[in-house]
Parts: sequence; C-alpha cells; structure tokens
Amino acid sequence: MQATLATSQATWLRAVDEWINDLDMRSDGRENRRRLARILGFNADWKTLTTNTLTWSTISERTGMSRATVARHLLALHEAGWIGRVAAGRSAAAKQAAGWTGDDAFINDAPVYALTQPVDENVVDINETPPTVSGYKEFPARARAEEAPTGAASRPSPTKAADGRLYAVPEDRTLPAWPGHVTPSSKDERTLAGREWARLVPALNKLSDRHLAFLAKDFFAAGWTLRDLMTALDTRPNGWKQGQFVAGQWVPFSGADGIPAARLGHWVSWRLNQWRDNGVVVESPTQTRIRRAAAAEIQRQAEQRARDEERQRNQAEMATPEGQSAKQACLAQFRANCERNRQRRRRLK
Repeated sequence: MQATLATSQATWLRAVDEWINDLDMRSDGRENRRRLARILGFNADWKTLTTNTLTWSTISERTGMSRATVARHLLALHEAGWIGRVAAGRSAAAKQAAGWTGDDAFINDAPVYALTQPVDENVVDINETPPTVSGYKEFPARARAEEAPTGAASRPSPTKAADGRLYAVPEDRTLPAWPGHVTPSSKDERTLAGREWARLVPALNKLSDRHLAFLAKDFFAAGWTLRDLMTALDTRPNGWKQGQFVAGQWVPFSGADGIPAARLGHWVSWRLNQWRDNGVVVESPTQTRIRRAAAAEIQRQAEQRARDEERQRNQAEMATPEGQSAKQACLAQFRANCERNRQRRRRLK
C-alpha cells in the first residue's frame, strides 16, 4: 500500500476514525485500534508529523494493552498505509552490545513513525528518502532499510487477528473528536475540541470548528476543558444558572437556539467573559474542584497526624510508672464495680 504524508494531525485523526468505523471487527478491537491511533496522532510533531518518543512499552502503558496487541494494531495501521516506519527502535541492551557508550547507551530508542494517508496511484520507489519538514512528498508506508540495524525491533508477524472479525456495528455509533476532560494544547487539538464542543452543544453548529477553537483559545491556555466550557455556558461563577433579570427576578436562560449565526460568536464570548477577572481567565470549575479536594486532603492528613501524635503521647504517658499506677487503679475500680453489680443482681433474685 502506497501512502503520502498527511496534511495535518486533525485531518489524519479524522480520516483514521472514519476508516476504523468501517472495519468489520469486534467493538473492543476497534476501540483499542482507535485508542492507539489517537496516541500516535496526539504525540506526533505538528510540523514533521512524526513521532519519536513512543516505544511499544510506552504505548502499552498508556493504552492498557499488551505488547502483542500493540504490535498487532501497529501492523494493521502500517499495512493499511496510515503510518510509515521511518526508523526502527533499538533497546538499550542492543545499543550497549553494539558498542555504544555514554548516557545514551542506557536509553531505549523509540521507533519513528510518520502519519500517512493511503493512496492507490503513483507507485513510489521503496528506497525514497522520507519527507522533509516542508513540502508534500509521496513515500511508501513501508519506508525501511533492506536490513534492519543491529538490535533493532523486529517487525511483528501478521496474524489473523489483525484482519478482525465480523461484527455488527450500529450506524449511529460515534466517538468524541476530543475527550471532554482533556485540555487541548496545540492548534489542531483545539480544532478537534471545537468540533466536539459543537457536537455536545448542537446550537453551536452554526459556528465553524476553528471559530469555536478561537473563542476558547484563552480558556484552553488557562487549563480549561470542554466540560468546563459547557459548565460556563450554563452557569455563572457564583453558581447561579445563566440568565437575566426580569421584573427584578433572576430568570435562568441557557439555550442559544434562537440566536442567529452572525451573533452567536458574540453570545458565546459574552457568557465566557463572565469567567474573567480584569480580562484574565479565572480557574475553571474542574480546577476549583481539584484545588478544594487537595485542600480537603491536606486538612484530613493534618487531622490524622494530630490524632496519631495524641495517641503516641498517651501511649508514652501510659508507659511511665505513674501511668501504670493509674491504669491499675482504673482496673481495680472497674472490677469492684462489676462485683457490686453481681451482688446486687443476686439479692434481687
């Protein structure tokens, strides 16, 4: 399968999502493949569209999948033309065996993957040099040398599981373009977040993904998430529902359905600006909850330390001769009271 370098992370992620949606395989396998693809996409350099920090162990840790499963899904993406292996990985042990010295000899080299899109025409020489930062070169998805370097990670062998199994998938099955609890950092990630924001709030479909990303740019820079933005559209910082005063009473009004597209951006900015203090974005609802939870945990730990210290002081006092004498006196009084109670019960019988 021949492939070309993708034009952007957002385009690649959208195309891979559509490809995965059309696969005939079990739903859990489809979800694993989508999760792995998103990790590749979100960790790719936005200029070169290549990854050089993701080892199989790193991917396995982030996805919760075994190395064999990671290898199987990487192979499927590789065979379909969605990633190209520019350079193979190399373990620290292999580097040391090859004579490497210094600090780099104890670090595993991650394989370098390029985000590509499959094409069906223009056969390309398999020995062509990978693309540069600028320009739009075509290069094969299987871009690798004829002989792998000493100690390089071997290519996973194909398995039947990579082809998937037949599985009926609902037609309306969709996944979020961007997780609602994650703060986007790059321009492409903000665009994906804008698309998901419009999906979660249908009234915002009148605005483009880039327009929504622009409106939320300052808030994303302050650590906000999509869930925070949705809360800000419906709630004021004091906890009141968004609305307006009517005849001296506060009337909640959260919808934007009746606002024309030409004014919708101003409406979104007006509501979000209520979460600014002198032009500076205040902490998000999520950040407030995290801060309060952290303060509550610190208070709980302080109270627990105080109880532990008091218990240790009591134990130290009881270990002294005076403490032992007081303990024996209390035990004697307790036994005397028990004896009086038994004698009283006998007389009542």
